[in-house]
Amino acid sequence: MAETDADMMAFEAHRAGVLSKLIRLFSQGMEPTALAEEAVHLVAEATDARGVFVYLWDEDEERLILKVASKGRQSTAVDEVRLRLGEGIAGWAALHRQKVNIRSAPRDDPRFKYVAPVPEDEFHSMLAVPIADEGDSLRGVFALYSEAEDAFGVGESDIAVEVGCLLAVGLVHAETVSELSLQSQNARFLLDFPVGSTTSLVPALNYAASRIVDLCAVDFFAIDYMSKDDRTNLPVTFAARGENGGDHRVWSTHSRTSVQRVLEQHGAGLESTTVSLGMTSLRGVMTLYRRAPFRARDLNQVNAVAAQLSVILEAVDLTAVNSSQTMELFYGRSQMRATALLEDLRTQEPLWPIVLRFLEVPDNWDVGRRRLKELLTQAVGPRAVVLFDSISGVMLVESDLVAQSRDLKAKINEVLRQLSGEFESRVAVGIGPLVESRVKFRSEMEKAKKTLNWAVVANRRSQNPVACFDDIERVIALPTIWSELTDDVTSLCDSLEPLADYDGSHGTQLLKTLSTFSRCGGQVHHTASQLVVHRNTLRQRLQRIEQLLGRDMTTTTDWVSLAIAARVVESRLENG
Repeated sequence: MAETDADMMAFEAHRAGVLSKLIRLFSQGMEPTALAEEAVHLVAEATDARGVFVYLWDEDEERLILKVASKGRQSTAVDEVRLRLGEGIAGWAALHRQKVNIRSAPRDDPRFKYVAPVPEDEFHSMLAVPIADEGDSLRGVFALYSEAEDAFGVGESDIAVEVGCLLAVGLVHAETVSELSLQSQNARFLLDFPVGSTTSLVPALNYAASRIVDLCAVDFFAIDYMSKDDRTNLPVTFAARGENGGDHRVWSTHSRTSVQRVLEQHGAGLESTTVSLGMTSLRGVMTLYRRAPFRARDLNQVNAVAAQLSVILEAVDLTAVNSSQTMELFYGRSQMRATALLEDLRTQEPLWPIVLRFLEVPDNWDVGRRRLKELLTQAVGPRAVVLFDSISGVMLVESDLVAQSRDLKAKINEVLRQLSGEFESRVAVGIGPLVESRVKFRSEMEKAKKTLNWAVVANRRSQNPVACFDDIERVIALPTIWSELTDDVTSLCDSLEPLADYDGSHGTQLLKTLSTFSRCGGQVHHTASQLVVHRNTLRQRLQRIEQLLGRDMTTTTDWVSLAIAARVVESRLENG
């Protein structure tokens, strides 16, 4: 009996070690497939299983796909085996959301399905556990096989279930991270467009073609854009994915015969989708090709990119009007060209450089843009220069028209308030520092653009965010610093969820305590004073926090990130 108890204690210790290691790996941000591979290795070792498989559910294909397998002949079946719900023992476990423990001869079970690459008929016992998230949505199946009969008891079953739950959490987390990453890539497509590729349509099309191959995960891409200037005969631009991870090939042709030949050569046998380009009217189409089918999520990505590309191309195409001047002032790098342009515009220094960007475009786009220009000119005087391309604008105001940046801000706020009353639009504005000399214009313009970014980031809830460089000069680097902290803060927010759950269940204030403690840099006396509690009470709370989080607060060094993360989670709970 003593030996049995010792064996049980050893098994439980081994089980705890498996789960502890997987949790550590997950908390470090290991992606699900890698986590599953580690789980397969650890579970095989802990249970003496001869084969361990992880099937993941693919909603689009409606199949369980073997994604991870322990070493051996079965590893060749990864990505090859695809089971319907109810098909085979693993499929049955997935369909019914029930674990299946077959103690002998799995091949004799009526649910058994022979799959050539997987030597299931060589095994004499099997355990299949469905992987489902908290909402009971199917994520996959965790399957263990042994050459011995009755190999999987309660302990082995518990390990499989617990590891399956952990993998489900990992899969949900990965989907969230993937979706946020996709949204971030979409948002940055327009922002990251190189200035050198916005000088004319051809370089813009070339860059876009190469970038979209990766952004939309396609093998071949074609874009046929029509300029608003009928005299401009643009070529059709193509991009093909580079072989073996090499550079993508980008080329173009004016010959319609060549276009058809290229499409037949590179697009034959591939799945394709076509989307139109243009904001106010049809300006062209882009067609994407790849081997895998385009799913709903892929089409959403394609449409998001197409919308941004339309904005960029129309902005570049407006060079026939005055947008070339705006583009040069907004994106240009040459001080010499900026000085020449200021002379052409007949501006007098000192002047205020101001940059504008539409965050939400009114339905009647052209009328709204003209109305904004009219209101701005009325507010500061007819000598003010107001230029627009597509969603961006530049305004130059001489200081004798408005002497102080705060007065200029007040005038602009009033203009935007009036515009919002006439059109459904949102406009962000950055007022740069006073330019005393034309030779300093380029550097001061860069500060105006940073001020615009500040206005957008720091005033997200404002209808029309406006910021002055003079007001934020000392803290203008904050958005950059915040972007550097984002990954750490996101990870910390996830790790603080046990505190939020505990507070919700017990009516405690552990999250608020941690938030205050971290803002006080870990100083007990200062924290107790802020919370108006006795030091012993604070220490008891900190002990409970350490138990729930599994971390020693005395070893914490990054109080800033922890304070932000705690406040973010605390704020989310406060707002319901």
